[in-house]
Amino acid sequence: LPTRPARADAVLELTFGTQDDVVRAYSKNIGTGGLAIRTTRALPTGSTLELRISLPDLPHQALRALGQVVWSREDAMGVAFTQLPPDAERRLKSFLTQDDSLLKRVRGVLKTDVMELLTKDVRDLGKGPAPQAATAVELDTRVPVLVRLSDARLMTLITELFHQKGLRVVTDSDKPAPIIVVDTGSALDVLSTAGRAGSRTIMVNVSGPDSLMGRLSNLNPAAFVKNPASAASVLLAVERLLSAPR
Repeated sequence: LPTRPARADAVLELTFGTQDDVVRAYSKNIGTGGLAIRTTRALPTGSTLELRISLPDLPHQALRALGQVVWSREDAMGVAFTQLPPDAERRLKSFLTQDDSLLKRVRGVLKTDVMELLTKDVRDLGKGPAPQAATAVELDTRVPVLVRLSDARLMTLITELFHQKGLRVVTDSDKPAPIIVVDTGSALDVLSTAGRAGSRTIMVNVSGPDSLMGRLSNLNPAAFVKNPASAASVLLAVERLLSAPR
């Protein structure tokens, strides 16, 4: 059987142009054969379009390609590349390889930490004093971090990694949290209910203040995690804020 082209569930900034308009959107996933685009301006199946996609290696030099819509629905569409220049293909393959490697490393960290905990628990059985009967409800003393992102896979990885590192991911915006992690799709909704004095915001998949537009430009985040974000890079941003003086 032919090898399936590499694919990454990456949120990348892009624009697609038709004969009448240029639309800004974001990818849901991307591979060497095409990509899925999250947009409210989905085109009919069979439409041809010109794409400009921002990759992390050279964010100011967009990858250019031609494509054709192969499926379309109200909030998204799938596009197959019909023309991808050699240099663009090389950059895309390099990005996909790095994304796959990073995901494997994060999973490896999680697996190693879990195995170490299990091994330690087995070794220590019977060494300590007998456990006492609980007299009160045990309090969760882990630092809460409010995380609300559009990327479900990234949310899952962050939850697993933060749990291993002693942080508690919360998604309920009615409860206060010292650090709030959001992206451009969730920022306004979350901060309108969860934004409190003293809370610090981390914007994910945003390169910096100049990338924020419209109402988002007034959010004044404390930190940014550049695109494409990973669980490890988000954890690093959170740890830096927790260790920084207020």
